[in-house]
Amino acid sequence: MTDVKIGKILRIEGLSLLIQITEDVSDRLLIHDDCSDFLVSINRLVYSKLPSGKIVIAKIAKIFDKSLFVKEDLFRVPEGKYLLDAKLIGIYDNYLKHFDSGINTFPIIGSEVYAVNNVIYNTVLEISSKYKLEIAESYHNRNIKIFANPDILLGKHLAIIGNTGTGKTCTVASIIQGLKRRLNQENKIKPKILIFDSNKEYERAFKSPEFKVKCIKKEEIKLPHYYLNYHEYYKFVGASQGVQAPVLKEAIASLRNGQIKFDFAQLPETIIEIIREKAQNNNFNYNQWYGWVSTMLNRIQQLIDDERFDSIIQATDTDLEEMLSGDDEILIFETDFDRDVLDVVMFLFCKILYKWTQDNESRKNILLILEEAHRYINEDESDDYKLGNYYIERIAREGRKFGLSLVVSSQRPSELSKTILSQCNSFIIHRITNRLDLEFITKLLTIDDKDLLNIIPGLEKQYAVITGEAFGYSDITRILTAEPTPKSDDPKVIDSWMESE
Repeated sequence: MTDVKIGKILRIEGLSLLIQITEDVSDRLLIHDDCSDFLVSINRLVYSKLPSGKIVIAKIAKIFDKSLFVKEDLFRVPEGKYLLDAKLIGIYDNYLKHFDSGINTFPIIGSEVYAVNNVIYNTVLEISSKYKLEIAESYHNRNIKIFANPDILLGKHLAIIGNTGTGKTCTVASIIQGLKRRLNQENKIKPKILIFDSNKEYERAFKSPEFKVKCIKKEEIKLPHYYLNYHEYYKFVGASQGVQAPVLKEAIASLRNGQIKFDFAQLPETIIEIIREKAQNNNFNYNQWYGWVSTMLNRIQQLIDDERFDSIIQATDTDLEEMLSGDDEILIFETDFDRDVLDVVMFLFCKILYKWTQDNESRKNILLILEEAHRYINEDESDDYKLGNYYIERIAREGRKFGLSLVVSSQRPSELSKTILSQCNSFIIHRITNRLDLEFITKLLTIDDKDLLNIIPGLEKQYAVITGEAFGYSDITRILTAEPTPKSDDPKVIDSWMESE
């Protein structure tokens, strides 16, 4: 493919190049590459040759008119009117057809600059992996496919963030569908994926017989309390360490009587019996003991009296372990609970899931998808709603060694647990316009990706910035369309208000 010259280097400053356009390329398209983009446009790649025969690649960050900085002279013929500001990103070896990010050799002033062709561009995007999962197409050229390393993308935690209506749910569905349709593989795979579906959107996306899917209504979720250890019981009922925790431990041990299962509703009566006995055997009277444990008793009684918890903590058994061991590939859990109930559900669910992955050496790797993740793992939530964060943060830190990974999807990344997001190795970022969220995203991007931040607020629906270990190169992409799509259509407000004839 013929190199297309666009200009020459005027200045080198750190990793920044100032390039003067010397060729008439302002309105030229890459038609010969089936690309609808200009040779010179924001975020496109350019290169310059090095004495070693390799080439150094840069990404265009700014395009401006040189006349903005000089006084107009009617008698001077303009030459090289336009300038580019480009950031060096890596070295390409023409002989080996290999790209290395990072710079160890610099071009010289006056070196010619060329537009990167699709052969080089594909190499920059290349990932080193036995398996390649196609997830998107280049926004420059729809014929160039973007791949991710699925072992990293789905094994080292993924965050998908963006405003409402930008395509997050469809992105999740497209990635999961791609495991069956677009992953290079010799044998068919049977994933194990758990989806927490707050808005009842995902069932439609997996109607295809490709997947074995089970949908679990929230009334069917049974999460017995007796899987908790003593420390977790203290956290569950808010027991303080001074007096309440020892009394609670004694009550649980008495009810268990050598077994794991016991009736949660018997805890208050057992605690009362224990403090009566203690009042008879030491210098403190019953009223003093009751005062010390009263807040814990109130919390326990509230859980017992609340009918919303009847099918959860009052359950005598759970079929979650059976589901995890079964043949269903995708388990969709309806999780549109009230916030206080959801907090308990997350705590018990993740405890059982975490324990199961530890106890089953022959387990499959499990992918847990948290849709509307700010509902589960909100950084600024009051202490009343911190139970859910406890085990999800533990899964984020330790889950990978037990084959348990996370996908968190949220429209408010600034509200998410920093502990969990810091454990994510890959990010798919749709359009975000909120100032706080944009400031937060700035901390996620590497120094080389900062220029992409200015583009994020203007991304179209279905377009996203991909960045992180799972991808060969941080770039703007068009996520492949999910088919069928989740039930996340924009609301038809006016249609719903129309009177029927």
